[in-house]
Amino acid sequence: MLATKTRYTFADLLEQAPDDYNIYDVLGGELVVWTTPVEPHAAVVAEFLMFLGEAQRAGHGRVRTAPRAVAFDYGERGLDAVDVTHPDVFFVREERRSIMGYRCVEAAPDLVIEVLSPSTRADDLPRGRKFAIYERYGVRYYWIADLDARTITQYEWRDGRYGDGVVLRSGDTLASPLFPGLTRPVADIFAGIL
Repeated sequence: MLATKTRYTFADLLEQAPDDYNIYDVLGGELVVWTTPVEPHAAVVAEFLMFLGEAQRAGHGRVRTAPRAVAFDYGERGLDAVDVTHPDVFFVREERRSIMGYRCVEAAPDLVIEVLSPSTRADDLPRGRKFAIYERYGVRYYWIADLDARTITQYEWRDGRYGDGVVLRSGDTLASPLFPGLTRPVADIFAGIL
């Protein structure tokens, strides 16, 4: 079990995190524990992985998912990084592949996707802690999938911040400049949810 401490780092996660199927993030030095996602969440993550897997096979970059960690401030702090998350899904362009270190991704990915769940919702949405980290470190594209509304909100980072989100619904098509020519109907992403 992690010892009680006032400020946590990536090194603490590597040395002390228990193997209990929970996900441990460090948000601004604060330890946050997330429970294992439920089936609808996992189904949507799987759909995103298959979609981004096509982008990977086409040579656009690399797709990964939790429990792969992203240490946003690794370049400044190394193992003393205090902004470490485990995004549901993320993508790194091929030309930036060098940030994919052995223990973690060592800078902001090009795309982060979070699937909202009751325990993470407040942190994933605007004004939330993870949203703020992704914006602060310049994650170029941030997508939020809402299981209840069956929507995907796409944010693009420009001029040091995210603009207004573009909400995609059933009937819309999911696409990204990161992998031109690859698309997926939004309805397909949510098809596995009963």
